[in-house]
Amino acid sequence: MSLTVKIGVALFLVLAAALSMTTMLNYLRFEQTLRTLLTQRINVISNETTQDLLAGIDLGLRLENMENLDAILDRRLGMSSEITRITVANCQGASIAQASKTPEENAARAAPLESHTGSSWTNFGKQGVITGTTLRDSLGQCAGILTVTADSTDYFRKLDGAYAEMWKSAAIGMLAIIPVLGLLFILMRRRHRVFSELHEDIERALSGQKGTGTRHDKDALTESEMELIALYRELRDQLPHNAPLTNGDASSEKSK
Repeated sequence: MSLTVKIGVALFLVLAAALSMTTMLNYLRFEQTLRTLLTQRINVISNETTQDLLAGIDLGLRLENMENLDAILDRRLGMSSEITRITVANCQGASIAQASKTPEENAARAAPLESHTGSSWTNFGKQGVITGTTLRDSLGQCAGILTVTADSTDYFRKLDGAYAEMWKSAAIGMLAIIPVLGLLFILMRRRHRVFSELHEDIERALSGQKGTGTRHDKDALTESEMELIALYRELRDQLPHNAPLTNGDASSEKSK
């Protein structure tokens, strides 16, 4: 494999790695933004429902004894189309009251909730986005657990769509790199051809032969390179062409 091909492959790999890294970073940033927006919308419903429940708890009422508990949950459920279920449970996780938009979820009213540590948590899953809050009374003791569930279908659909579009754009970018590398390959071959001829010309000079001419000197890409090549040719033409140079003469000519 020639040096030009090695450099071209190395450049392609570097550009492909940079493009892949940029694509992944943009995808992760999009995912974080989408997750934050959905979490904030759920937290608004959760915080307002928590305030309603804490108002009754501060009056000394137990969650099981609140007569308007179902009405509070139904009202908060209707505030957002993304919210699918709001559940109030005791500290052991057994459901006390629940409001949901599907009969199947209402049938699971008595199902215990999963235990979590901490005063609040958020879980993203295929079944939905669940935000939980531990309700505490004025003494700091657990009075119940509030969970708000949102539909995650649209969230994952947007993520899948963004993932596919971003990698499609990355693939197009990688294909666009190929013509650029092809042009770079041609330019590097031109430069390589000039320096190969100069090397051959030096070998002929050391053996006392005439120069090879200026077949590809114009392939030099900069004006300064062409001036250096012209200067070399001028000095080269002043060398004798009668007999091959000895090792000592060659060393002397090189030192000059």
